[in-house]
Amino acid sequence: DLLGQLGGQAHLYLDPGVRLPAAEHVLPADFIRYGLPPATASLYALDTGSFARMALAVDDWSARVVNIDHHPDNTRFGDINLVRPAAASTSEIVCDIAACLDLRPSRQAAAALYTGISFDSGHFRHTSTSVHTLLCASDLIHLGADPNLLYHRLYENKTLAALKLWAHAIDNAVAIGDQRAVVSVLTRADYESVGADADDTEGIVDALRAARGIDVAALVKEQTEGARVRVSLRSHSFDVNSVAALRGGGGHRNAAGFSSDDDPMEVAQWLSSVLAERLKTASS
Repeated sequence: DLLGQLGGQAHLYLDPGVRLPAAEHVLPADFIRYGLPPATASLYALDTGSFARMALAVDDWSARVVNIDHHPDNTRFGDINLVRPAAASTSEIVCDIAACLDLRPSRQAAAALYTGISFDSGHFRHTSTSVHTLLCASDLIHLGADPNLLYHRLYENKTLAALKLWAHAIDNAVAIGDQRAVVSVLTRADYESVGADADDTEGIVDALRAARGIDVAALVKEQTEGARVRVSLRSHSFDVNSVAALRGGGGHRNAAGFSSDDDPMEVAQWLSSVLAERLKTASS
């Protein structure tokens, strides 16, 4: 939308099989394409800290790369890099770019940007949420984003199978580190038993972190495609980004993750050991 106002043309390119949460609610169907873009096209990489973390199988790009992100461990892999770790989301940075260029997002673009801000700020609950974050959200509402509708689609639109999967995750949770951390594992058998899939895990790790006295929550999710396991880490104060980095992952201090081809139970055991030791060190 914004590039179109500048006379350009843009599409979202993804690897085949990749699905973005809530994309069907905020993006036009013809905007998403699967496979690599034309080799001569400029590549705008948003909300990714490196080539390796992109939802596109590239480790380099011959044409111009524009890197717009808010992850503190961003590798500055672009020819042009706009990285603001203080921003609650990359969508917030895009709002600022639009304002600087005197561009007015369409109603659909405003909904997409609002969704990005809401999702990455924990619906305005994370410590990264600032006055500027709320002002951006307010501007997007003025442009047509419907906060009630978008909240419902993002957070109140779960299937019964998804809720049953949440129950499995909570039942599988194990407290460690003097009850200051919790680790849970979801296997393919858990998905199959309730008729859910990996997309239905969204939000579970935040629910685990909400338990009284818990600072760190980890969810180990067995996958059906790509890496065998994906791990989501959340905390209130503990630096989970440093733990994710041990396995080649990353993110933010209070929200990070990594992927692994190891057995999910082995990953959970490793996580439990590392978290218990680091929490012990942090409290001593």
